[in-house]
Amino acid sequence: MNDIFGKIVSFFLASVILFGLPLVYMNERAKTAQQLFLLTEATGFVDGVCNTGRIDQTALQQFYDTIGGGNDYIDISITHVTREHVYNETLERYELCERWFDEEDIFEKVSGGGEYLFMRGDFLRVKLQRKGGFRIPGVPADNTVNISYGGTVKYEAF
Repeated sequence: MNDIFGKIVSFFLASVILFGLPLVYMNERAKTAQQLFLLTEATGFVDGVCNTGRIDQTALQQFYDTIGGGNDYIDISITHVTREHVYNETLERYELCERWFDEEDIFEKVSGGGEYLFMRGDFLRVKLQRKGGFRIPGVPADNTVNISYGGTVKYEAF
């Protein structure tokens, strides 16, 4: 009886090692490839915006279509930070303040064919995070693909 139990345990152990571990390895390689793809797309979008200082509806829609074209749900967050000097009447001096705009503000401007314009020195950040995709029932969702890329607007497109 001990011999049969040992053979059954060794069979299950061998099946996990021979079939389960390669699946885990292939999943890690797929996540690495997806992360590289998302980083490439985010870099191209942010660098294009930083060079021209503007976002139009076609560029934004193309970025969202490219990122959201797969079968995974990618959460996209675009943030625009601008600095401005505001006069403080109680201290009687100008102070440097930051204003934050998110993708809702950008969509509002570009809807209907408009453009969202940046000032020189503004900062643009794009964050991408995988929120879904293929899931094995009973296993928690894997949200380990995260990309954050940003840059300062320079107006260098000649």
